Amino acid sequence: MKRFEVGDLVVIKKHSPIFSLISDPTSFGIIKAGARLLYVHDWETDDVIKEFWAYDVIVEGHTYENVPEETLSKLEGKK
Repeated sequence: MKRFEVGDLVVIKKHSPIFSLISDPTSFGIIKAGARLLYVHDWETDDVIKEFWAYDVIVEGHTYENVPEETLSKLEGKK
């Protein structure tokens, strides 16, 4: 299931493969392109199928491609 849309603001989690490349750990990113399905895993139990999605994200003016969805969290505004 895709969690983000183009233009969403996201926080990069510490376990993200790009976290160490970011100079300011408080930086946020912008989803640049729609979700890309990287692969589907069939756990062979109870018909559980897991989809793994990735996004292109702009952080600090640089575009990072195929950033795993699990390593991003949506930056929510106050209401």
